[in-house]
Amino acid sequence: MWSEKRELVKHAANLAKEKHPEGFNKQQLIDASKEVFGGYSANPSKPIKTMEDVNNMGNHMAQVDGHYPVGMSGCYVVGLNGGCGIDCPVFKEGECGEPQEFEARDVIDELGQEEAEEVMASYSCFDRYFGAD
Repeated sequence: MWSEKRELVKHAANLAKEKHPEGFNKQQLIDASKEVFGGYSANPSKPIKTMEDVNNMGNHMAQVDGHYPVGMSGCYVVGLNGGCGIDCPVFKEGECGEPQEFEARDVIDELGQEEAEEVMASYSCFDRYFGAD
């Protein structure tokens, strides 16, 4: 029978074995559990700020939570966890499926001119901002 706690302990035990090959105690196992998938397995409400966080949360959802498939898209992971928006790492990475939902002015206000221009250059819906046809 599937148990989220059991899966977390399995992953934590593997991590603790890597860190302490001579053997580990209960506290070291607890410490390792806080590191499983970047800490998302111990604290799934931790904010998603980077693409590494997206991957860690996706792995937690598939391998510890167990209710989601392996290989979910970054947008799917972020969306399920309420992180959609201009500050989304998937949007900032140029991989958002719905960038047209954001206004150029809002992107600039949120990210600053330089970062906003880098991000917006990844999306054709912002070509008008750059003077392209």
